[in-house]
Amino acid sequence: MEKRLENLEILSMEQDNTIESLSQEVHRQQLSIQILEQQIQILKTQIDSINKEELLSSEEGEAPPPHY
Repeated sequence: MEKRLENLEILSMEQDNTIESLSQEVHRQQLSIQILEQQIQILKTQIDSINKEELLSSEEGEAPPPHY
């Protein structure tokens, strides 16, 4: 009986360690995801800015078609 109890305690400690490791990994991944989301938002803003600049410059610099 004593040995069984000891085995259960060991198993419980191992599970606690595993849960803690998994929790830390999930936390690290969440931080990585947040950083990636911020980078995506910055890139989207830059792309939108470039697209607006190209649209404005193409409208201003475009000559009317020859048939006008």
